Parts: sequence; structure tokens; C-alpha cells
Amino acid sequence: MPSFESEGVRAVLADIVGDPDRGQRALPRLFGSLDSDDRTVRLGAACGVCLIASDDPGSVEYTVRRLVDRLDDDTSRPEAILAFEYLATQFPERVDDVLQQLREERETEPLRYTRQGGFVRSGYFQPSETHQDDVGRVRRPGEGNSPGEGHVYGSIDERSESDREAPPDETDASSDGFPSETDEPSTETPRQRIDRLRERVDAIVERSRFDQLMLLTGQSTGRYADSYRVLATRAGREEAVSLRLFHEPAGDRESFRSQFEAAIEQWGQLDHEHVVSLYDGDPRPEPWTATQHVDLTLAADLSAWNVSEAVGTVSRLADGLAAIHQRGVVHGGIDPGSVAVELETEAGRRARLDNVGLLPVYRQFVHPSTCLDPRFAAPEYFDVSFGGIDQATDVYHLGAVLYYLLAEEPPYGGEYDEVRAQVPGDTRPTPPSAVADSPEVLDDVVSKALDRQKLTRYETATAFKQDLLDARGRI
Repeated sequence: MPSFESEGVRAVLADIVGDPDRGQRALPRLFGSLDSDDRTVRLGAACGVCLIASDDPGSVEYTVRRLVDRLDDDTSRPEAILAFEYLATQFPERVDDVLQQLREERETEPLRYTRQGGFVRSGYFQPSETHQDDVGRVRRPGEGNSPGEGHVYGSIDERSESDREAPPDETDASSDGFPSETDEPSTETPRQRIDRLRERVDAIVERSRFDQLMLLTGQSTGRYADSYRVLATRAGREEAVSLRLFHEPAGDRESFRSQFEAAIEQWGQLDHEHVVSLYDGDPRPEPWTATQHVDLTLAADLSAWNVSEAVGTVSRLADGLAAIHQRGVVHGGIDPGSVAVELETEAGRRARLDNVGLLPVYRQFVHPSTCLDPRFAAPEYFDVSFGGIDQATDVYHLGAVLYYLLAEEPPYGGEYDEVRAQVPGDTRPTPPSAVADSPEVLDDVVSKALDRQKLTRYETATAFKQDLLDARGRI
């Protein structure tokens, strides 16, 4: 039965549709409803805000400022994000003007929005910018490291001559291995950017299984790709999906596209409720995929994970990882940024493994820290003497995610050089029970998953899952 609050929002929406002039007076109430615990109320409030802006563009400045205040708060709801992205898509110039005013007033970047990058939730890594708090995430090959095999996170000077690779051509690529942007300021208007994006999407439709892809919200920039929420139409059926336009490394693009195609073909064959579904993809006209829609990742959602929920979530992710391994696929890059989260389902929050098999491709062309947080990386990413990147690496990474959920911090911290020395060295992570309210029975499970030596880690993701379930039964 609809709640009194939801009925009230519906009445407000009916008033706005029937008499648009009443919209401005309804805005304060709608903004209050964005904080409701009722998802229906929040959705209705977001819809009302967008309706008012569509009928009265003069309200955009006030609306953006109120949304920015909410989006600066890590606890903001996804409905507020959708309202903001709708305004950014429909009124790009007005939104950019308001954000510029806020930059000047605050002398800082408002919320976590960048003009080229779109809106990004807290902690969600953007390859193009440096986050001082995200140790190692944006460390570049040109900063003393080199991409490729061997000590992939180590100094190039420590590697043998045969292991060394030439650094990217600085005239052709940025230090992370992706094409560099011109130093000249862009003269392209927001509307021109949107029109160019639509042309790219139209070209993708011609090579896809979809009849139409219609952009719904603005851009979010992730590790591997720029992602857009789109409405995909096929055989008369519509579904909201994430369209991802991948960052293409500079250099041998044909080789990259060939390996990318093989990776997404394997990903597309996976069918598991705890792995993000890939519906379609192609390396041409540019590398792209259409996947199950992803709103947030664990990197942006760490609030209120109790022990039982954390253990249950990781055990289900381990089941998904086992399905990946049964296909002979190595994920290679599991950390909180590659675990997608649905905040509200009938069973609570649901997590899925994302970016399946992409890091083994990308690490041949760019420095792996571009796509994997070193604080969650296995020792073999720092020192080749620990072995290659394989299924045991994935077990370690998933163990690091469990540590993160239990302890509310990564297993290793500090500056990059500290992390690089600690992970393959003698320093072991502090047991979760010593830093958070986590049962000691889980310490041994975490320790085994995070063992430096592969032979003493869990042999399979299934064995890891079983120990987690056994420990959960004793909590």
C-alpha cells in the first residue's frame, strides 16, 4: 500500500503537470523528499525536479546548487545523481556555468564533477586525474615504472635487460599509455560534445545487435572506459544498459583491439548472477561494450556493511569467480573499483564482479596501476619471483576485498613506495579483528587468502567460499 509520504509526492507531481507555474513553490519540498527512506518517494522527487527544470529553465541554477550540496555528501542517494545527470545532459551550458560559479565561490572543485569527466561518486578512480588519497592508483610508467610483464609495479631499474620495455613515446601518448590530450584549450561547446557523442553512438548501433541506443544520462569516467546509461531497444523491447566507450592505449592499436575482442567474447559467455552481464561489444568502430547497468562500486559504497553481510557478499563473489575460472579466464584486477554494487534489491545490496578479463589485456599496453589499486594487488604484481598472474592472484584480490569490507580500510596503506615494499616483503596486514569489530574466526580465512605464497593460499575460489561459509556459521 502506498505510504502517506509517497501519496504526497504523487500529488505534488500531479500539481506540477497540471499547473507548471506551481513548480517553483514545490521545489523545497521535493528536495526534502530526496532524503526519504522510501525509494518510490525519492524517485518521484527526482522526477519532479526534472519536470520543473524542463518547464522552467530559470530554475536550473537553484536546482543545481541544491543538488551539489547533496552530492558533496557521500551518503547521497542515487536518485539525486540521476537528477543531476539529467540536468547536465539537457542543460549542459547552464550546468557548466553554475559549476564554474561554484568553483570561483569555493575556490575548489564542486562535488566530484569534472567538465570532461562527468559526475563521479567519491573514490571512483578517474585515470585522467591524480587523487592524493588513492595511493598508487594513478602512478604512471613514466614515474619510474614500466608496463608489461615482470615486476609490473616495480622500478624499471630493478628488472633485467631482457625484461625491460621502452617507455611510451612521449610525443604520442600520455604517461599512462593512453593518447595525450592537446594542451590547447578546447573550443568545443557542450552541445557540440553531445552531438559528437551521438554520432559515435549511431556508428556503434550499426555494428550492434540493438535497433537503437538512446542516451539517458551524462558521462561517468572509469578506469577502462567512459560509461553512459542508455536505453537499448531490440525487437521492440527496451532495457537500460551501460554503454562503455573504452580508453584505447596508444601504440599497437590493432593488437589491443584483437586481444580486447577475445576478452569480451569470453566475458560475454559468462552467465552468473554475481558477474556483471555483457550483452554486446565490439572493437570497432571503437572498443565498446553494452553491459548490465552499473551505478556504483564498492569503492564508492562502504557504509554499514555488517560482518554477516560482508562475508555473505564475498562468498557469493567467490562463487562468481569460480564460474569465471571454470571458463579458463583470469580476472586479474579485482579490487573495490571492479565490484559493482546495486544498493537496493529485495535481498539488500547485491555485488557483481565487473571488468572481467580486461586487466590481462590492458597491462600489456599501459601500466597496471592505471587499472588496479596497488593496495589490493597480489605480491606477484610487484615481484615476478612470486609467479605469474593467474587464478591464485584472483583469490588474493578477493581476499583483499574481504579485508576492506571487514576493516573498512585496504590491507596495506601509506605512500606508494611503502606499499610496494610491504606487499611482497615481511610486513603482513593487521588482522581485521585488531582494527575493527570483526570476529577473530575470520582472521585465519583472510590471512590464508592474502598469503604471499601461492601454494599456501586457497587452491580455488570454491575452497575460499567454503571456508567463508563455515566461518559465518560460527559467528
